[in-house]
Amino acid sequence: MADETNSVVLIIEDEPELRFVVNAHLRAASFDVLEAGDAATGLALAASKGPDLIIMDIGLPGMDGIEATKALRRDLRTADIPVIMLTGRTGAKDVVRGLEAGAEEYLAKPFDLTELLARVRTVHRLARTRKDLDKLNARLEAEVDAKTKRLQLLNDFMRDLNQSKSRDDILDLLMRCVEDVTSATRISLLLRNGADDALTCERALGIDAETMRKIHLTTDEGIAGQVFQSGKTISAKAYGRGSKGRTAYAQDAFVSTPLVAKLETQDGVLGVLNVTDKPDDTPFSEEEVECIRSIADAAAIALDNDTRRVQLQQSLRVLLQTVGHLAEYRDEETTRHLGRVALLSRILANELARSTSFTGEISEDFIELLVQAAPMHDIGKVGIPDDILMKPGALTDEEFQIMKTHTEIGRRVLSQALDPTRPVPLLQMCIDIVHCHHERFDGAGYPRRIAGKDIPLAARIIALVDAYDAITSRRRYKNAKPHAQAVAIIKGDSGTHFDPAIVEVFLRCHTRFDDVRRRFGDGIEESEPVMMQ
Repeated sequence: MADETNSVVLIIEDEPELRFVVNAHLRAASFDVLEAGDAATGLALAASKGPDLIIMDIGLPGMDGIEATKALRRDLRTADIPVIMLTGRTGAKDVVRGLEAGAEEYLAKPFDLTELLARVRTVHRLARTRKDLDKLNARLEAEVDAKTKRLQLLNDFMRDLNQSKSRDDILDLLMRCVEDVTSATRISLLLRNGADDALTCERALGIDAETMRKIHLTTDEGIAGQVFQSGKTISAKAYGRGSKGRTAYAQDAFVSTPLVAKLETQDGVLGVLNVTDKPDDTPFSEEEVECIRSIADAAAIALDNDTRRVQLQQSLRVLLQTVGHLAEYRDEETTRHLGRVALLSRILANELARSTSFTGEISEDFIELLVQAAPMHDIGKVGIPDDILMKPGALTDEEFQIMKTHTEIGRRVLSQALDPTRPVPLLQMCIDIVHCHHERFDGAGYPRRIAGKDIPLAARIIALVDAYDAITSRRRYKNAKPHAQAVAIIKGDSGTHFDPAIVEVFLRCHTRFDDVRRRFGDGIEESEPVMMQ
C-alpha cells in the first residue's frame, strides 16, 4: 500500500522459516524489513534503526519477548515503537502479561498471514497517527510559546515605552523589541528630517556606522519612499525593480512599515522601519509582520508625544521665565537675585548629586528642572501690595502675615495651569518650590508647617540658596552681610531651618557661592574667612 511505503518493520523471531515467510509477505505489502533471531540483537537493532513497528515472538531464547518488550519501553529511544506479540501460549493470563508489558497486539500461533498483515497495518496506522498528533502538538506548543513570548515582549515594550523619558530611549526600545520579536539581524530605522524633507538613518542593526551615515533618501525614493508616501506596509519574500520595468526578486525576506503617529495626514508619517535577514531565511509570518507594525505604530505615537512634550516644555520654560521676571518690575532689588538663585541652585544640586545622602534622588533632569524653576520661587509676590513689598523698614506683624501669603498666591496661580492627567515635571517643581521654600526643617515654617522630608527636596534646596542670597544681598530694609557670616548663620540653623544633609554639602562648596556673590552681587564688602567648628 502506498501509505506504508518505506515504513520499517523489525521481526524478532527465533524460527528462521517463520521469519522468512513473514518477511516475504511484509515486503510484498511494501514494508521494509529488519530481522533478529534473539532479543539482544533485536533490542540493539530497534535502538539503532528506529523501526516503525516490531513483531516480537514471546518464546525467544535467553530473554523472552515479555522482558524484551519491557526493555523496549524503558529505553527512550524505543519506548514509543508499537509491538505485536506472537506466541504459542493462548491462555488469558499470557495475553494479559503481554499487554501489560507494553504490546499493542497479541497474535497466537499458528496465525493466518492475512490477519497478521491486517493487524500490522492497523497498528502501524495508529502509531503513525499518534506520531503525527505528537508532532502537531509539539508544533502547536512551539507556536503558543512563540506567541506568548511575542506578547510578553510587546507588553514589556509598551510598559517601557510609557516610562521612556527621551527620544533616544524610544528609538533604542523600538530597535531592541523588533530584534527580540523577529530575531532579524538587519534592521534600519529611517526618520524624516524636517530640514531637507529627507529620510535619514537614525538607528541600525547589522549596518556599519559609515554606511548608516550615508543613508539619505528623498521621501519618494526606493521601497522606503513608497512606504512613506503610501503609509502602507510592504512585506515580501523579495522585491525590487528589474530592467525595463520588470520585477527583480532578491532572496531575502523583508518588511518595510511606516511609523504613523496620525492617520489622517501624511505629516503623521514620521519615518520607515525596515526589517530583514531572518536567521532561518524564511518569509516573515503574518503574526511577525503584525508585531512589527504594532511596534512601529506605538513608537511613532511615543515619538510624536515626546516632540509635543518637548515643545510644551520649551513653551512653558519661556512662559515661566517671563512670568518669573514679572517680580522685577515690582521690585528692582530682585533683578539679580533671580539669576543668582539659579546659579547657586545648580552649584548646590550638582554637589548633592555626588553625596551618598541623596543617591537616586538627584538626576541630571532634576538639576535642569531645578535651575529653570528656581527663579519662580517668589512669583507670588506680584500679589503683595506695593506699600508692603517695597516698604523701606521692617514689616509689622500684620504686614508680615500678608507678605507670607505670597507662597499661597504663587501656588494658586501656577496650579491653575496644572492638569493632573498630563503632569508636566517643570510646572510641578515650580509649584513645590513656590509653595514650600519658606517651610522649615523643624516644622516651624509656613504656609503648612510641614517638616523634614515632607518638604519637597527642590524646596529644601531653594530654602538654603534663597536664604544665603538674602543674607549676602543689600535690601532697602537691611545691609548685606559678608559671606563668612552667611555661612555661619546657615551652619547654625542646620536641623532647624535647613535640612542638615543639605547644609553638610553646602559647607563643602560654599566658596563657589562666594564666587557667584562676588561676580553677580550688589557690590558688598569682601567675604571674611569662615571659622569652622
